[in-house]
Amino acid sequence: MTLTQDRPSRQRSEVQWGDPDFTVRVAATDDLLRVQRENTANGWSRRWSSEGALLRQVESVAGVFLCPMLRNGGPITEPESYRCWAWFVLGTEEGTRGVTLLDVSRAIFETLPELESPTELRRVIKATMARVMLGSRFEDMW
Repeated sequence: MTLTQDRPSRQRSEVQWGDPDFTVRVAATDDLLRVQRENTANGWSRRWSSEGALLRQVESVAGVFLCPMLRNGGPITEPESYRCWAWFVLGTEEGTRGVTLLDVSRAIFETLPELESPTELRRVIKATMARVMLGSRFEDMW
């Protein structure tokens, strides 16, 4: 925690592989709507432009995989949150997958089901690799 202009705030930090909060969670459409409403109420930037856009873009039958990348900083009076990778099936084209960044409060994130089985985790890796094969570009990590 740091003090900025007499306002206590949290520092932004990276979520590392070995951290207990490095997990993969799955969100249903109702969960995403809760996230969207909370993001709008808090003025967080990584969200859909509207609930209608969310419902058009994300296929309702498929779960959205969420994996935290950062612990967001900000005033300690705001809820703790993560900036997550969100992998999903697009509602506009059959079988096409999308990936974006989404801010998710820690409170909501921790209520979502965690993917723990090897089969479930392979499904996430397969979805991610499919995006790479279709031309997604990952920056060099080294």
